[in-house]
Amino acid sequence: MMAGLPIVVALPFVGLLLLSGFWASRRYARFEQLPGHYDIAGNPTRMAPRRTMVWMLPILFSLVLLTIATFTALIPREMQNGEPAIGALVGGVSLVAAQMFVLWLTERWARSQP
Repeated sequence: MMAGLPIVVALPFVGLLLLSGFWASRRYARFEQLPGHYDIAGNPTRMAPRRTMVWMLPILFSLVLLTIATFTALIPREMQNGEPAIGALVGGVSLVAAQMFVLWLTERWARSQP
């Protein structure tokens, strides 16, 4: 197994996360603020500056994914349980899905605005 494979697996997901930030930045440019928090029903409860909300999660998710992939690539194979590349794949899919969910909630809110 290639030692850096978890990082290679994580990179396309980082790209998708950052592309979602660019898309959201253009899509919601008309708003000064975007929802920063949602209640259990998916209704916005707090607002935050648009630039913060557009970039906070993609950057945070990317850093988390790259950190996990880097550590799994650095840990000796005998100390690992399972295939590290599968962990990077599952983590990437999960974080991209979480970002898509937040964008779906934001889009639902944006469509209700005048």
